[in-house]
Amino acid sequence: MRPAILVRGSVLPLLLAVLGCQTNALTGAPAVVSAEQVAAIRAEEVGTAARFSVEGKVLYEADATKRSGYDYCGVCVTRANRGDFREAIRAATKALFLGERSGDEYLLAFANRDIALTYSLAGHLDRAETFATRAVAHVNRASNVRDYKKARALIYKIRGDVYARQGRIPEAVADYQAAILDGEPKVRWLAKVALANAYLADGLVAEAKSLFDEAGRTPDAAYAPLIERAIAEIALREGDHAAAARLFRQAADKHATAADSYHAMWALDGLARAHLAGDDRDGAIAAYLRAIGAAESVRAVFRSEEVKAGFFGDIQHVFDRAIDLLMTSGRAEDALWVSERSRARALLDLVRDRAAVPAGGNGIAGEMGEVLAASDIRAALPDGVALVVYHVLAERTYAWVLRRDGIRPARIDIDRDDLVDRAIAYRIALADRILQSSPTGAALHRALIEPLALKPAEALVFVPHDALHYLPFHALPGARGYLVESHAVSYAPSASALVEILRRGAPGRETILAMGNPDLGIPSLDLPGASDEVRSIKSIYPQTELYERLEATKARLIARAPDINVLHVAAHAEVDDLDPLYSTIHLAQTPTGPASLEAREIYGLDLSGTRLVALSACDTGRGRVTRGDEIWGFTRTFLSAGTRSLLVSHWPVSDESTARLMARFYADWRDKPAGAALRNAQLALLADERTSHPFYWAPFTLVGDWR
Repeated sequence: MRPAILVRGSVLPLLLAVLGCQTNALTGAPAVVSAEQVAAIRAEEVGTAARFSVEGKVLYEADATKRSGYDYCGVCVTRANRGDFREAIRAATKALFLGERSGDEYLLAFANRDIALTYSLAGHLDRAETFATRAVAHVNRASNVRDYKKARALIYKIRGDVYARQGRIPEAVADYQAAILDGEPKVRWLAKVALANAYLADGLVAEAKSLFDEAGRTPDAAYAPLIERAIAEIALREGDHAAAARLFRQAADKHATAADSYHAMWALDGLARAHLAGDDRDGAIAAYLRAIGAAESVRAVFRSEEVKAGFFGDIQHVFDRAIDLLMTSGRAEDALWVSERSRARALLDLVRDRAAVPAGGNGIAGEMGEVLAASDIRAALPDGVALVVYHVLAERTYAWVLRRDGIRPARIDIDRDDLVDRAIAYRIALADRILQSSPTGAALHRALIEPLALKPAEALVFVPHDALHYLPFHALPGARGYLVESHAVSYAPSASALVEILRRGAPGRETILAMGNPDLGIPSLDLPGASDEVRSIKSIYPQTELYERLEATKARLIARAPDINVLHVAAHAEVDDLDPLYSTIHLAQTPTGPASLEAREIYGLDLSGTRLVALSACDTGRGRVTRGDEIWGFTRTFLSAGTRSLLVSHWPVSDESTARLMARFYADWRDKPAGAALRNAQLALLADERTSHPFYWAPFTLVGDWR
């Protein structure tokens, strides 16, 4: 039986993150959550109806401006259409609570429908299906309401979208047909077009063509480019690649202006695929490079209307197809350049205008102009360092090993689904302290490390991609032990970002701000090891500003962070997998309730004088893996704010072993590079049989400047 371990984990409900600075509208007192309510929320997984009901109650009671349930639904839809998914869900949970309190089945149908819509737009399809099905049940029980059939039609349309994206065409067909039967004109039109796209994705070209013809003219001029794309796509699927190329080229020329660059990009992507169908690889490469150029001009906005019409286009697919074609054509450096561009694009699409990204963020913040060529990246690397960049595609993964004296590409023949399964399985095995994890890790080492032909003892900097962000490369076991035993290992969000970080210089370490064990008002969430941890830092660096318990506040962190060189926070944290910009670090309770620092707020900090930020908490390096790239959460936000290095974790960490690791790290960091200090601390825990399992020493990774 495993010994009990106090874990710094996502044990706080999202509710506590929501409550920071929110008070009772009538009394000004903190919104009160009973122990029973907290227990109920903890018992539920994120995104369940029971949790939402409790969360909605607290949010509603804390809302200074009370609205009707239907008004909250309107707010949800507006925000979901903008891509502000967490704010949309928060609004919908208030409607859900009001519907349950009043027993209004019609309102409950709307609230569940809008939660389903939000999850569908965000790509969380299983959750979307669950809430859409709940919405169907509620609206059927509200059949005495005059417009219930129209309401039900939209719910069927939303669920049909989910089924179509899951590849469940028969279920999608049934729901789309139900939406066409009872829906309002725009819903009927959208259902027909979405059904046509579902047929097209399933290879039923004749059925798709018939439906597009039946849909006729668009109800809105904004949809016209989508129909153009569909007509050209049908020609391509029918095998007439010459006609498809002509139609895609016409669309690209028609939308050649900067304002229409999004539609030009997709037309050029289609043109490239038409060229490939005609065995014209050079023409395809030229079209893809033009498409990527157009993508750089595309304003980062969320296009909910396109998704609703069944056009589930992901800009990152354009980059992926270009990378694959360039690599198979022997143009490895050009492929790396496109991969770097795709990472910058992915960040822009996430952040949009929802956070004030500092102008100095450069490659970290995703400025497309800061993407560097391979020669410039290599020139910035010190001798004895290998930079390993991965890019995961559906059927294979590519890697580039860059050193100061050259670049070596590698092809890894493992498909994405298999890679995802293996990476997540290994991470879970480590997090759960499963002793039989080595075969999985060894297989990943053979697949991902052995093809790289690494040199003995050289320092490694990994740039993961897609599911590889879940993988602690330093904990992969090979013939000579774990990778960290033979190499110092660090990480970077992109190769261009790493160069920008290395250019920042290295300020001194004379000012340290350490916060530990914030008082969250719930004794079971206390972290005594976190207190020991920050006190050990002060014993090593007496000048450290130390704040514990009620002194470890959000206000103090925001006020002091710009003036210090090292920020160390030992606390609970929670990653928001729906909207990573709302990921939170939970800090001390104040007179107005618990306060949490959200990832989006970190963009507003000036950390240009900061050498290191250490987030000694759970899952701080983890976020949602998008199709494009990036594990959104805290990593890019802190690096964008100006810090040179970041220590973050892969899984809920042990309170005691983390304190030991951090004490050793800071002791060695007095006269060693950060990467070497972390490696020494990890090896020390590995050498102790009590903490030799990677669960104890492997969760923390160093991102950014390892020097």
